[in-house]
Amino acid sequence: MAGSAVADAGGLLVLAGLLVGEVHDVGEILVLDSTALLVAEYLALRHQGAPLRARRDYGLALRAVAEWFPVRALAMDAALAADQGSEIDTLTALALAESLGLPLTTKNPDVTSGTVAVLRC
Repeated sequence: MAGSAVADAGGLLVLAGLLVGEVHDVGEILVLDSTALLVAEYLALRHQGAPLRARRDYGLALRAVAEWFPVRALAMDAALAADQGSEIDTLTALALAESLGLPLTTKNPDVTSGTVAVLRC
């Protein structure tokens, strides 16, 4: 089992059992606080017309997280690094993972890092 890993929105949803994907054996999940908004938005759209199901799944996702990190320290660098095809959530999560020296868990097939492992879901 890996110790800790940083997850972007897609990685969190897979690790929480809410999306299909490869579930990596991670001891604790670290996530940026801004990811909560993306997860909530996704679940509201996914469960449109079923707010109780959306709230339940949101609670499951939040409970899977061991520690939340503020995004503000990484936001501008990620926004400047993003291009048309990049997801800013993933780039910011990658910056957090690299700063902590931990692997990143993501569903994004395009993200790479020269310094940390990228665990694809």
